[in-house]
Amino acid sequence: MSRNVMTDDLNTILAQWQLTQAEHLSQTAIARLWRVRRADGTSAVLKLYKNATRGNESAGAELLNAWSGRAVVEIFENEGAAMLMQWLDGPSLGDIARSGDAKQADQLLCDAAQSLHQHPIFVRAPLRSLDDIFSLLPQLTYCTTCPTPLRKDMLRATAMASHLLATQPSTVPLHGDLHHDNVVLTATGPKAFDAKGYIGDPAFELANALRHPKGLPSHVRNFTRITQTTQLFAQALGVPWQRLAQWAAAKCALSICWRANGLLKQDDEADLLSLLVEQALATER
Repeated sequence: MSRNVMTDDLNTILAQWQLTQAEHLSQTAIARLWRVRRADGTSAVLKLYKNATRGNESAGAELLNAWSGRAVVEIFENEGAAMLMQWLDGPSLGDIARSGDAKQADQLLCDAAQSLHQHPIFVRAPLRSLDDIFSLLPQLTYCTTCPTPLRKDMLRATAMASHLLATQPSTVPLHGDLHHDNVVLTATGPKAFDAKGYIGDPAFELANALRHPKGLPSHVRNFTRITQTTQLFAQALGVPWQRLAQWAAAKCALSICWRANGLLKQDDEADLLSLLVEQALATER
């Protein structure tokens, strides 16, 4: 989308929703975000997607709305390619971890997950199944220069994903990307945002959080931390820690697959994948 088109859309939404003082915050692969002022004087975040399909967050806002009153950001407006949500004052759980209190950040993430999954909800929008999300992983091809250990770990994680998908005990709405930098600690507790809007095995919900917080590579790759945190997350969700461990390896492999664009040569998370696969294989013994 060209800059002029984005600017035109921004001005249209600002007028339609009576917003002022738009201050650009950030840009992702699928959207741009602004801090804006509402008519009542309060701040909010305007998220303007590049197209109305919203990429891999197509059902995210609907899911957050269904979780209203729980540990999630409040959605004020949601139409087409635009979404207006609550401004969250406070540090992200990632910031808390990076400031030296990783254990508190992990526990707060557990608190948020428990709030989201306290009892079933109904979501009107179609949620993406984990089968759909993982469909590209078995199709990945490997370059002749791809290191043998990485290839073996990817194939093991792919086999785990296939088994997990075939044996899902139940399916529930999932945030889909619930990790430390997608949760802010506010005065009223942790609030999650940027939901993907998936549906599937509840043990998947915190699997991606084993790859986080970003910016702490030694911490994330500490095998003792991996084991302890996997058990903590599993207990919070009330799921078998063995399944969560396998989902963590599978999700790491899927992220590597996405970055590879169909042909894997090498990846910076190869060492983390090895650790996650090691833990997952240990659960099978």
